[in-house]
Amino acid sequence: MHEGETIKQLQERIKQLELDNELLKARASDNEQLQAKIRELEARLAQYENAHTPPSLRRGRNRKKDQDRNNKGKPGQKIGHKGVTRPFTTPDRQVEVTADRCPDCGADLGSPIRTESRIIEEIPEPQPIIVTEYKIAHYRCPSCRKEVVASDPGCPHEGKFGNNAIALATTLKYEDRLPHRKVQETLKRLFGLKICPATILDLTRRAADAVRSEYDSILSKIRSAPILYVDETSIHVQGETHWIWTFSTPSETFFVIRKSRGMKVLVEVLTRRFKGIIVCDGWQSYVRFTKRLQRCWAHLLRESKEISEKFEEAIPLHNMLKELYEILTEALEKNPPPKVRKILWRLARKALRNWITKEYSIEKVQKFIGKIKNGFDFWFTFIINPGVEPTNNRAERSLRPNVVSRKILGTLRNEKGTSIHERIMTTLATWGQKGLNSLQMLTAKLAS
Repeated sequence: MHEGETIKQLQERIKQLELDNELLKARASDNEQLQAKIRELEARLAQYENAHTPPSLRRGRNRKKDQDRNNKGKPGQKIGHKGVTRPFTTPDRQVEVTADRCPDCGADLGSPIRTESRIIEEIPEPQPIIVTEYKIAHYRCPSCRKEVVASDPGCPHEGKFGNNAIALATTLKYEDRLPHRKVQETLKRLFGLKICPATILDLTRRAADAVRSEYDSILSKIRSAPILYVDETSIHVQGETHWIWTFSTPSETFFVIRKSRGMKVLVEVLTRRFKGIIVCDGWQSYVRFTKRLQRCWAHLLRESKEISEKFEEAIPLHNMLKELYEILTEALEKNPPPKVRKILWRLARKALRNWITKEYSIEKVQKFIGKIKNGFDFWFTFIINPGVEPTNNRAERSLRPNVVSRKILGTLRNEKGTSIHERIMTTLATWGQKGLNSLQMLTAKLAS
């Protein structure tokens, strides 16, 4: 296809879109907001009049070279930038710092000429452990003759270590990502608590048992979520490759570790009754599970950029995808009404279809086009469904702590460690999303 023919086709398409928009304007003449949205859409889509115009020359954009020339390259904050300092806290105590005599001549100093106030935040010195003996009373019920055992929130259900010790060891292991031996050294350094790595593992097991009901509650919320962000990455169990799956919403994150990367994990976790929209990458298991999908634009743009850096033929394609994504996300920032969203959805599909139906000679570019075609129905779900994000960054962010732990630990040892990892990481991640103090929450769970 010649460039002139391509431009002519694009111009005809734009003219048709303009006619469609004029028709919509006439039908919605009493809706000023809708008309304003359509006019804004027309102005932005005019940039597609020549698909071969590079982004740096398109109208309404500041060229990066011009921005670089205006930048003098001076380090530090810019003029007019307001600095931020740490706010002062309320002192717990006051210390009078005085002197009687001059350190040079020994003269009596008398009363101070002025007083300077400095507020210092300090941590306490390492504290010794508190050893408590609980004398637990047992009773015989005079009515039903059952034995009744008294309880205290500070006395754990099993073992010799208290709830604070269990909670701190667990957060050091899973939130601070310290190996068991480092947790051992930290507890000894801070509190003089002598404990072996095997016991630390058992403390995390007790913590996992304490949050089992929380784990089940999070799973229930995930299954009823209207929008879900799902991803998976490899993790080793006993040296064999498994997959850690994350299921995320803005307020919950749920993890499972399975040997499978297939659809059966989705069925197990979400059940066949799941009716929400899944935001995901292009892995085939998702499309086999549901057709209510949003494919990740971050993955798409990363791959198109990589291909464009290798093959000149793919440069216009990458520029188009990037520009189209920017137009759509910017238009949706103002939360347009459903009619405008439908227009955006229709025009976006036409723009993308125009590019993927072109002829490409390089095999890798052709394969990339094939990926776009295979997921064509799932690239623009976010346009007509408010609240759906166009990327799967939320799920990827939730996996990052697990990726770091994977690098540190190397492998989970057994099914017991896998179960502990799932429950603890799920509850810590969810509490973090809600702005809760994980150490306090875990201690409270252990005491309940």
